[in-house]
Amino acid sequence: MSLWLAYSLGTLGIGAEWRSYSLACGQAFRRWSAIGALLWSGMYALLDAWTAALTMATTALRTWLSGWLENPQRKHPAAIGFVLLFIGLTALSWQGPISLLPAFAVINTTLALFYLGNRAMRIALLGSSIAWIANDILWHAWPALLAEVVAAGLNLRTIQRLGQVEQLG
Repeated sequence: MSLWLAYSLGTLGIGAEWRSYSLACGQAFRRWSAIGALLWSGMYALLDAWTAALTMATTALRTWLSGWLENPQRKHPAAIGFVLLFIGLTALSWQGPISLLPAFAVINTTLALFYLGNRAMRIALLGSSIAWIANDILWHAWPALLAEVVAAGLNLRTIQRLGQVEQLG
């Protein structure tokens, strides 16, 4: 029963994540990505993948807040705080070297969300996608794997569209 529930939450997370990567607006991307992260946190918890579950729950908050913290007096402490929090959550939930995959993904994404513009942020997120894909294969988190592979493809398409817009402007 819990496996069915885990995969159901993961499937809902797929829809939210795919929607986020197909939207050109950075704020809309952040909002839908945060919803997907909450759903996947529940899935990972049901799969006993605790580092992924804890970091995904925190990711939802970080992703949502990152778009609102433009002021350097708030942005830098928030970014540093989230990086330190992710390091602490990884240490707290350590399950061996596999815990490094979600740790890298969320720290890389944190830095991209807080410090890079929309297109550059999406390019940096491709590195996080690779780490999540490896994590999902190792944990048999098939809905998240499917979502991440398709999200990376959608992200590549959106990066290309944003590049075309930059060339026209």
